[in-house]
This record gives sequence, C-alpha cells and structure tokens, in this order.
Amino acid sequence: MSWIYFVDLFGTSVFAISGVLTAIQKKFDLVGSLIIGFVTAIGGGTIRDLLIGRHPVGWLNDRNYFAVILIGYLVAYAFKSKVIEYKRSMFLFDTVGIGLFTILGIETALEYNLNTEICLIMGVGSACFGGVLRDV
Repeated sequence: MSWIYFVDLFGTSVFAISGVLTAIQKKFDLVGSLIIGFVTAIGGGTIRDLLIGRHPVGWLNDRNYFAVILIGYLVAYAFKSKVIEYKRSMFLFDTVGIGLFTILGIETALEYNLNTEICLIMGVGSACFGGVLRDV
C-alpha cells in the first residue's frame, strides 16, 4: 500500500465529516446526513474516474472507503456540539479535504498518462465536485 492510498482514505474521512456537518446544520436526519457525507466524500473522485475512464470507480473496489466514511460520520456526530460552535472548523475540514483531493486527483490522472493541463483539471475536479454535489 502506498502513501497515496492512506492520504486518499484520510481525505475521504475529512470530506465525510464536512458533508455530515453541513447536513447537521441543515437539520437533516441521521440517514440524510450519512448520504450527504457519503456524496461529499466520494463525489469528486467518482466524477474524475468516470471522466478518465477508470472503471469501476475507485471506491467500488475497496470496502475501506465505506469504513472511513462511517468513521467520519460517527466523529462528526460525536463532536458536533463542539465543532458547530466553531464555524471555522467546517472550513478547516473543507480546506484539508480540498488540498488532499487536489493532489490525489492529479496523481490519479498522471497514472493514466494524461496531459499536464488535463491532470490539473482532474485535480481541481476531484477536490471540488464532491462539495458541489453536496451543495446541490
């Protein structure tokens, strides 16, 4: 296992926390919060994988993604009163997730020998599209 795999799992959990916290603030129930956390965590990578032709998409081959999303969900609920008090905390999780997923998106695109410009676009897409899907 490479360091990229662990960074990917960590970024997935961070984005899951971000999505769940957003859902909590919007007064979603437990299931709705889990779905929003899941979409936020894997949305950008899924769109990237579909665009570059990676089939099946990365999270479908590995149960660890489900585990880290569930852990992020539980962490968000366990510490929601503390985290929601500090609105900047949500931005912290978004910022960390965006940084990690930009690197991972670029790295994944480079594995497919895509042009530099396309790799940069895939990095930005990986980082941002999960949050876009969450907000929609």
